[in-house]
Amino acid sequence: MNNKKKILLITANAVLLILIAVCFLQMHSYSRVLLGQQAAEYWAGDSEEPFAQVSCFFPETKLAATDSIFAFRKTIGAKLADTGIKAKEEGEYWTDCYSAEDSLTVAGDRNSSEATVIGVGGDFFLFHPYELVSGSYLSEDDVMKDRVILDYELAWKLFGGTSLEGMSVTINGTPYYVAGVVRRETDKFSTKAFSDEPVMFMSYSTLASLKEGTGISCYELAMPDPISNYTENFVQESFKTAGGVAVENSARYEFSSIFKMLKDFGSRSIYNSGVVYPYWENAARISEVYVARLYVFVLLLALFPLICLIVIAVRLIKRLVAKLKHLKDDASEAWDDRYAREAAWKERRANKRINKNLSRHESNKKRNVKTPARTPAEPEDPIETEITPDIESIVREILDGMKGPETKV
Repeated sequence: MNNKKKILLITANAVLLILIAVCFLQMHSYSRVLLGQQAAEYWAGDSEEPFAQVSCFFPETKLAATDSIFAFRKTIGAKLADTGIKAKEEGEYWTDCYSAEDSLTVAGDRNSSEATVIGVGGDFFLFHPYELVSGSYLSEDDVMKDRVILDYELAWKLFGGTSLEGMSVTINGTPYYVAGVVRRETDKFSTKAFSDEPVMFMSYSTLASLKEGTGISCYELAMPDPISNYTENFVQESFKTAGGVAVENSARYEFSSIFKMLKDFGSRSIYNSGVVYPYWENAARISEVYVARLYVFVLLLALFPLICLIVIAVRLIKRLVAKLKHLKDDASEAWDDRYAREAAWKERRANKRINKNLSRHESNKKRNVKTPARTPAEPEDPIETEITPDIESIVREILDGMKGPETKV
């Protein structure tokens, strides 16, 4: 491969990897847009223990009542105790909220308007931290249940302003005092999930007294999650008879959750259970689709770098196999050379001994010196015995014997 092709491939892969990084950054951004999906993080604070936020939505035909919510709350402490978490007082490690939705006609000093009314209970504004323009939030500990919160649009419609503490609105001829004004989410997910109708918040008990038959459609819980899906399974099992659908908000943007959502995408929008989700859950479901699109986009972008990586890996493996084979051949040759060197050394040593004995024999022969007889205790040296006239054939036999079996070099 020439240098131009290498530069082109490196540039293309670098651009694709940068785009993949941008997609992951955008995914992270989408997962942080909706503050209503981060209650577990708020509640955990600096704790190193894992927490989970779970929402349970009830079908319109089996809306929950406050009695079932209060009964469920009593089981939370015992459930946490089973995992080794013992609270000193009720609600120390967990918090929850519930809500219901209906519509009412609300009148102010300047005008009247139809509004979506959300009846809330528990720590609702921790789970849904709307921007507070003026006044204060509602609390379950409030003694008086005749306070309401208006959103920014409804405040302008009814009064033409937002500083409304101490003022009142009228519903069915009864005055309710304005506790504060909030600004609803303006992100693209919430604006797509919610209509332009203004919103008012009030105590659930107050809404239930104004609208007979109003039931709780959403329950939300944040608590320690010592085992993955522990809180979700706990909520699902507790409200199973009511047909509730549990959703783990704190894990909905993880890859496993997105993959499951893509797998069930065709049946995801079919409401067989009769559940009508509140706008904040619909906004979260829209954001999941955006994150899923980015995952698909990342997969497509990663195909080319992945193919290049596979090609490089295959080439490296081939080179490694060839190198190992070459090393094996070198080792085999070195092993054979070892035996060849050993045989040559033995041959040289034998030749040296034979030449030495031949020289001594020739010297003795010239002097006509007879080899002295050996004593019985001394072993006979076959090399030092008198060499017969056929000395050349004997030497050849000795050399052949010293070589041993033929070694391949």
